[in-house]
Amino acid sequence: MKAIILLSPGIDSPVAACLMEEKGLELIGLNFFMDNHNAVDKIAKKLGIKKVHYINHKEILTQIKNNTNPKYTCLLCKRVMYRIAENLAKKEKAEFIVTGENLGQVASQTLDNLAVLDESIKTNVLRPLLCFDKNEIINIAKKINTYELSENKKCLFVPGHPATKAKLEIIKKEELKINLYKMVSEDI
Repeated sequence: MKAIILLSPGIDSPVAACLMEEKGLELIGLNFFMDNHNAVDKIAKKLGIKKVHYINHKEILTQIKNNTNPKYTCLLCKRVMYRIAENLAKKEKAEFIVTGENLGQVASQTLDNLAVLDESIKTNVLRPLLCFDKNEIINIAKKINTYELSENKKCLFVPGHPATKAKLEIIKKEELKINLYKMVSEDI
């Protein structure tokens, strides 16, 4: 079975990738980068992920930031990522999308917000780290030798007060303010 892994240069998604590979899933990486993807290249190589697709995310995030309510930036961003991942999954004949999401670790990862994210696509999202705490994830990252490769950069677009209990109908109205079709139809 195949899956698209949303692979970032952070600590979490490489650990999620490793856990899913151990379960026999063939992974295809999808990285949304701002400046470069050097760290992701090293992480993918370390994990044996042979194919990684790259999307320059700066324009997408700029459009979201300039046209929508800032407290929904993370959710809108992630819903775009999910849709692009779903398009790639269809192209690659992958059955799942895998993320490094961890319940409550950041604002977009509350139960309410995860439900809003899931609604944006039909493909099943696997979250192998959902109930892990940060120390458990860090320990696994160290064990699999990806911790040293990870970058601890905070996204420059994260709002000061992100929504933690977003309502789907509000998110859908916010999406009308951006050129969602153009963002999602990006050729991968």
